[in-house]
Amino acid sequence: MKTPMTTCLLALTMALSACAIQPAGERTTPTGQVPQARVYIKSMLSQSSGTAEVQFSRSKSFLSGNAPLELAINDVVLAQIESGEQLSIWLKPGTSYDFSVKPVHSLNSQTYPLTRKITVDLKNAGVYKIFIGSDQGGATLEQQK
Repeated sequence: MKTPMTTCLLALTMALSACAIQPAGERTTPTGQVPQARVYIKSMLSQSSGTAEVQFSRSKSFLSGNAPLELAINDVVLAQIESGEQLSIWLKPGTSYDFSVKPVHSLNSQTYPLTRKITVDLKNAGVYKIFIGSDQGGATLEQQK
């Protein structure tokens, strides 16, 4: 009786763990960068002369959770960023951009998640750093000096 029960539990455990495995192309790179498979606007990954670099870094803490976040630029999803990851994009300076984050909506979500936004004025070419943290209301965005 123990052997069939043990076999069933082992098979169930293996089946459930297979569902939780992330495809290799979507795993965080060894340097902590968001993999290209989770970047939806790949043209922003290319550096060109006269552009400003915008660096995003997401905290790796228990409070911020491990759920992936949608990172958007001007309400268009740019990438999915997970806990502890970083992403750099290059944009034309001389304009303002709205960046936002929210948890990825799934079939398990009871409601649509709260979106947090920040407006960054890219006055000139240079490096602009944005930290993705969290508070009691969820994910936050903060421009670092």
